Amino acid sequence: MQFYDHFFEWDLKEEIVKLTAIRNRNKISESSSINIMASDPDLYVAMIDDKIIVKIGSRYDVGPIIPHNFNVSVSGQDYCVWEKKG
Repeated sequence: MQFYDHFFEWDLKEEIVKLTAIRNRNKISESSSINIMASDPDLYVAMIDDKIIVKIGSRYDVGPIIPHNFNVSVSGQDYCVWEKKG
């Protein structure tokens, strides 16, 4: 679900379209499984359905947390999404 004001008024259309495409491509739904990989005041990292990893927060260095078989798909201010290779 996208909100009108996020999509148009907050100028987030391009980012929302990219994130929605990742969700659709990986068949992520409300019943997807979530594995929390890190949870700190400046960092939250979760793997969803063993297909994507989502990072939210201001901490930049997450190298040791992200497995080598994941590639960055999209990133922006205080967030990043990786998809599993192949």
